[in-house]
This record gives sequence, C-alpha cells and structure tokens, in this order.
Amino acid sequence: MPGVYGGDEINAFVLDPGAANFRGGWAGEDTPRAVFPSHYAWLPDADADVPMPDANVADPAAADPAATANAAASAPPPRRRRFVGDAAVSYWRPHLQIDSPFSPDGIVADNAAFQDLAAHAFHLLSARPEDAPLLLSEPPTNPRDVRAAMAELAFEGLNVPAFYLANRSVLSAFASGRPSALVLDVGASHVSAVPVVDGFVLRKGIHSQPAAGDAVSRALLSGLVADSPAFHGWLDDALVPQFLVRKKAPVDPAKPANATLFDDRLAATAPSFRAFHSLRVLNDMKESICQVFEAPWDPAQAAARPAKMFEFPDGYNDAYSALRFKAPEAIFSPSIYANVPRVLPSRDVPYLPLQDLVLAAINAVDVDSRAAMFSNIVCVGGASLLPGFVDRLSYELSAAAPNQRIKIHSPGNLTERRHSSWLGGSILASLGTFHQLWVSKQEYDEHGSAIVHARCK
Repeated sequence: MPGVYGGDEINAFVLDPGAANFRGGWAGEDTPRAVFPSHYAWLPDADADVPMPDANVADPAAADPAATANAAASAPPPRRRRFVGDAAVSYWRPHLQIDSPFSPDGIVADNAAFQDLAAHAFHLLSARPEDAPLLLSEPPTNPRDVRAAMAELAFEGLNVPAFYLANRSVLSAFASGRPSALVLDVGASHVSAVPVVDGFVLRKGIHSQPAAGDAVSRALLSGLVADSPAFHGWLDDALVPQFLVRKKAPVDPAKPANATLFDDRLAATAPSFRAFHSLRVLNDMKESICQVFEAPWDPAQAAARPAKMFEFPDGYNDAYSALRFKAPEAIFSPSIYANVPRVLPSRDVPYLPLQDLVLAAINAVDVDSRAAMFSNIVCVGGASLLPGFVDRLSYELSAAAPNQRIKIHSPGNLTERRHSSWLGGSILASLGTFHQLWVSKQEYDEHGSAIVHARCK
C-alpha cells in the first residue's frame, strides 16, 4: 500500500529529464546529484546484423533487386549499443552517432533509450531503483499513452516499489512557493507559458513553441556565416569542434585560424556527432557573450554597445557587438529570423514574441484569475539566465498590458532557476503527507498502467 512509503526513514528518487540535461537525485536535497546530457551515443551492434543467405543455395529472390530491397526493409533494425553520460557523448569514436530519446516536441519517443538514461542516473547515485519510490517529472503536454508508458517503464523496466508522475510546471511553481502562478519555462528546445491555479495546470492555457536556447545558438551561427569570412558553411561544417583539433597556434582577432586537425577523424565522424558538438560550441558562445537588449530591437543602438571577445576551439577569435544582442531576439522577436534558414524549426503556426506567448496563456485563464497570473510570473529554465532577460520581459509586458500589476519572480540562484522542476519534485517527495499519493507496485499490478491517469493529475 502507498502508506508504507511515508515517514522520515523512507527516501525517494527524483528524476527530471529535460531536452538538454537529465537530472536525478534524492528527495529532500537542494540540488540534483546527477546531471548529465539527455543525449546518448550509439553504434550498431555487428552481432545484430541480418545474416546473409547461403551463397551456395539457389534463391529466386537473389536475382530480383526489388525482392532484395523488400527483404532489407522488412529486416529488424540493428541493435544499438548505447553510451550514456557526459564522457560517453564527448569521447570520439569512428562513426559514433548522437541521438536523443525525445521527439522534437520534447516528448519521450524511445522508451528503451530513456530507460538507459534513467538507469545511468541511478548508477551515478550509487543506488538501486528497487530500493525507494520514484518521482518522475513530465512536460505539460505529455500525451496519455506516453504517461502510461512511463508508469510501465518505472514498474517493469526499473522495478521501482512506488511511482508518481508530476507535471514539470507544477513542480516549478511549487519550488517558488506559489500554488498559483504563470510558469514561463525557457529551456533548450522549447519555451512554454503554463498557467497553474491551486496546483493544477489549466491545459487550455498552455502555450509552447520551439524558440528557446538552441534557437539563440543557431541564430549566432547564422550571424557568423553572414558576417564573417571565416565561416562558409552551416551547422554541420561551419564550426570546428574541439575533438577535431590536434593543435592550434594563437592568431590575431578576425584572422583565419591556424590549427592542425585530425584528418582521420574528418572522414570518420558521423554528421550527428559533429552537429551535436558544434551546437555545444555555440552554446558556450551564447553563455559567454550574449545579452538581451533591454528595449525592442534596434540595430543601430546594438551596434554601438561594447563588444565581447570569443575564441573558438580552433583558435579563431573576434569581437562581437550587434550579434550578441541580436541572437536572443530569436526568443523575443522571432519574426526577425522568419526567413533565415534553420534558426527556427518550420511549423504551420506563426511564432509569437515571448510577451505575446505569456499574454496568450494568461488570457486563456478565467478573468478572476488573470490578476494573480500577472503578479506571479515565475521565470525558470537555463535560457532565462541570459543577462537582461527578466528586464526585457518586464519591459515588454508592461508596454503590452499597462493596466496590470506585473511582477516577475526569477530565482537569482543559478541552480534554483536551471533545476527548478527537480527542486520542486525534491520538496514535494520529501513531504510527510505525500506518501498518500504514491502509486504502489501492488496497485499497478491490479489496475495496470491506466492508474497513472487517475492518481497523477
């Protein structure tokens, strides 16, 4: 029964899988102990290759190219040997691929890979999943079938004794101490504005779009390609990640790099591996030099601001002024990049400026609750740490809703803002009264995975 998991002597695991980082730790602690990339590396297992037919046996289909193609299409895909963790995705191997268990909209699409990531989190915690209950966070738009699959994975794949699935936005609101709030989560792949009223998500008010931290990084590259003669390609070949650099020599700013590369790695590197590490370089650049302009975008004023230097892994370096302010406009003014290829993922619905996304979420709430939403905007997510982010958001919302009392709550502590949903789960799972909410293994065996819809709301 779920009641046996109450009391101070019983601890719980808290896992918070994000698009960029997978976080895990013990309930009751103030920071996750395990933080590693949500991507994984993989190589096809040679032992899983489909055996070739005996060359000495006559096969009528052997001379038929169409039949051969059909047989190949119906053959099972090669088994993947996954390498999980920061070192695993950083260590170069010939033809090593990088992949993610999440779909482009942030939903778990590969349960086997997700289970490997969760198992790695338990390994880093030096713990066994069967020893304590598990609280797992989920995105606000998680479909019912995926929620059921997560319960099945927890009880049958990880063999946990009890389980709870918690909404990520509710956890962030809980971590901020506000049961009713408009949670603005600006992560790596998506930005979402989610109204939470008395601890429950108002699903009709959920607004999300893939214009977040990675879009800022891709906007940086688009500016580099357009403005600098040192860049002549796009994401897969414009940058030289660290794993390709054998040695380098110092060069003057804006001069071509003087680096010797690993020629053997150039030909043997999988495109997904290079793209992943190129994006890492751009993320480093974003966090080093980018700043949000405090007012609506003005190219002339941005160009007059002080520049900041950045050096790439191959030694190329330069000072950037307007670009470091323009790239974050992918979040605040996405129309600027509407016609720039590969900065914003293509979609049928137009992208909204960040302030319009917030207003759309608030306007979907009942009139009586809107004032509470305006005065309790909780800003979380790694991309919200860009300097000037909160000031610009406050300016835009004040201009768009001048008659409202707007108050933005953004934790100053980096850990609290970057890992807010994990922290909310840590607090929630450590409460003495929470033991009544756990779904036990006995209940799962009796009712099946559908119980998660009734118990985890």
